[in-house]
Amino acid sequence: MTSSAIPLLNNAIAHRFDNHGISLAALEWGDPDGLPVIALHGWLDNAASFAPLAERLEGVRLIAIDLAGHGLSDHRSLDNTYNIWQDVADVYTVVEQLGLSTFALLGHSRGAMISTLAAGAYPERVSHLGLIDSFVPQAIKEAELPAQLALSIEDKHLRLRREPRIYATRDEALASRTSRGEARLSLASAKLIAERGLRHEGEGFRWRADEKLKVASEVKLTPAIVRAFVECIKCPSLLLLSDPQRTERFYGMDQHAQQLTIEIIEGTHHFHMEETVVPTAQRLNQFFGQSCE
Repeated sequence: MTSSAIPLLNNAIAHRFDNHGISLAALEWGDPDGLPVIALHGWLDNAASFAPLAERLEGVRLIAIDLAGHGLSDHRSLDNTYNIWQDVADVYTVVEQLGLSTFALLGHSRGAMISTLAAGAYPERVSHLGLIDSFVPQAIKEAELPAQLALSIEDKHLRLRREPRIYATRDEALASRTSRGEARLSLASAKLIAERGLRHEGEGFRWRADEKLKVASEVKLTPAIVRAFVECIKCPSLLLLSDPQRTERFYGMDQHAQQLTIEIIEGTHHFHMEETVVPTAQRLNQFFGQSCE
């Protein structure tokens, strides 16, 4: 692990971790003696997405990772793709190099799905599981697995033949994140993501995120496998949702969680960055401050 004392993004400290040749970047905020919380961002975001929360959280040591293929972290090899369980291994690498025997998790969107799998894989080490607007990965039936693998192979073959998009101006690149469906960002949030996610290249600007992140998954978990992970989680879990209808995406898995509390904080999919960041931080402060004994 390497780190720098140079203030970045609201006085964060920059870190780098090595996972067998893959360099992972991270930002740390907060009390160095506080509860260690590993924060995992959503798809095509990066560690900067936790900056608005970080300045409002109390009594925690927040370490936000740029997941592989995002932000300032390395891309996976050209022959590799991005299956969600690979990110669990990256989390393990980070906590081992930080020397953490126990830790809390805070995940947004895809990062929440990774956090759920990690909490199930290491139930004795995860003290709190904080989830923002997602819970479990999408699952498919066993009979659908062959078609899923074929789709992924073909999708990757096509995407690797395309040149990544170059935006003529920074504003055009930001606009690609402020107008993209339910995951669209405010301009202020898009600028924050761009600090680690956008780079000047040639005559324009390009997002750093690996294009292979857009490839269909090679294999998806089945409901039975997902349930096994959920049932292994032992710590208190708090799931904050922007809309109660999002529970329909969890295909009943929330019924198998032993200590899961679900609450609504109405807003956009990135409500932890935007208009409801204050009540989000207040609720997380209560959650992370509670004893797990």
